[in-house]
Amino acid sequence: MFQRQQKPHLVGGSAHREILSKLWGYPSAQQLSREVYHLYGDYLSYVESSDFTSSTYALNLGHEPLALKSAEIKIQLGTDRVAESLAHELLHLRLPMLGFPLAELMWIPLPLDPYAQDFLGMSQWVLNLVQHEINFQSFLELGFDRKHFLAKPLKPMDYRKLFGRKPQNGYVEEVDFPRWCVAYLGHLFTARHGGDEDSMGYAQDALAWGSRLHPDLKRITAAINEWFDIGAFKDPGQYPRQVNGLLELMRIPKYTGWVILEFSKAQKPVAVRLENLGIGYDGLDQAFSLLPFY
Repeated sequence: MFQRQQKPHLVGGSAHREILSKLWGYPSAQQLSREVYHLYGDYLSYVESSDFTSSTYALNLGHEPLALKSAEIKIQLGTDRVAESLAHELLHLRLPMLGFPLAELMWIPLPLDPYAQDFLGMSQWVLNLVQHEINFQSFLELGFDRKHFLAKPLKPMDYRKLFGRKPQNGYVEEVDFPRWCVAYLGHLFTARHGGDEDSMGYAQDALAWGSRLHPDLKRITAAINEWFDIGAFKDPGQYPRQVNGLLELMRIPKYTGWVILEFSKAQKPVAVRLENLGIGYDGLDQAFSLLPFY
């Protein structure tokens, strides 16, 4: 069977030149890429392939000793939004430059340790969604169509069928409730960030069926909507505490370790834990498992 060979990772200046070429015709996005490259330098990594199922970014940290390993962008080729995907991921990489901390460690109550990977996945999804809310207006200001901020959504879950399978789905209450929160918010913010007209209807379906299992879901999702509307998380200084407040609303374990990237010298970002700067967080005295954030 023929397999397409993935292009090699490009690093530093080579990565930036390829990024610039992909953003041809979008001068504001090209300027964004220059800013990102100026601060990350040789830590910037870029790879593209039509075999990728989505475009992603990653800020990879080494934990002991703490250090930034790479700021990576992976772009899916063969879509109608390659430039938009690239700008989208660059905006994620810009957030630490604006002072937004990175989540590093998560608090997991010991009884829920078997579900640690479920909670980690949901928390990473929530962080991504919060960052989308921060970045959406900037994306529009780069000159892109709002409909291209996100990839086309996958076919939605049949919530009636999921509800019918509930006794056999194997999820305990502590995991099932946040899963329904995630389902609702995923559709809601797809609609909010340029998605199709059906997304809001899917959100209401998730809320209606999830509420049959979890009567408190409507109250919690209303509180979550208010949290986003207030928008205090858009302040980098409030970001860690605000994100943890959102996770607690969704009954997802919170983060207890946060890292900032200091860009005092161009192209030499330094990772520093917030507790080393005298900033503490509630809950550090409780039982937990530590998980890296990738």
